[in-house]
Amino acid sequence: MNDQSRVEVFIPCGTLTLEGILEHPDADGDLPAAVICHPHPLYGGNMHNNVVRALRKALLEKGVACLRFNFRGAGRSWGTHGEGVDEIQDVLAALDFVEAQERIDPERILLAGYSFGCWVGLHAASRDPRPSRLIGISPPLDVSDFGFLRNEKRPKLIVAGDNDFVCSVQNFRDLMDEIPEPKRGVLLDGVDHFYFGKEDNLVREVAAFLDQHPLVRR
Repeated sequence: MNDQSRVEVFIPCGTLTLEGILEHPDADGDLPAAVICHPHPLYGGNMHNNVVRALRKALLEKGVACLRFNFRGAGRSWGTHGEGVDEIQDVLAALDFVEAQERIDPERILLAGYSFGCWVGLHAASRDPRPSRLIGISPPLDVSDFGFLRNEKRPKLIVAGDNDFVCSVQNFRDLMDEIPEPKRGVLLDGVDHFYFGKEDNLVREVAAFLDQHPLVRR
């Protein structure tokens, strides 16, 4: 991990430009890649969030290149907040960008998101076949509709804490009952929505998911 490359990037998205960071693990050859979506920008969420960084750490340790980016209106990304609708285009633009990079294998792409980024990211993935693995952290099930996952047959990891204020345990269990295999659902004991001090739990769960469902060519 100390030898990974890290570069600031700017992602075209229609008439906007989004800022991001692309990181490669210390590995040879073409690499799988992940796009990571951050939590709600109107509540301080950005690509430097602790959960985003935990996802990045877990994926880099598994040899996966990572693109994290700021949604429109966050950080140095152009535009204004789009209520989670326009941000779907941000995710699709990030997928376009990472797919076109040298050393990235476009047949091995993963999409991950946390909270607002979980809803927007997985919603975007429901319209796009490129991500072959999906990771959703703390889906805000109490306030957002995740019905688009009911026909989602790609391998997916869904994680939440049992003290999450926007993802009740019952709603989490209902979602996991409704969505098809392959799936891995994890409720973390004593964890709230923010994961402060619990980030290593996420790293372990992501590693276990990729051990079970490694990124392979479609």
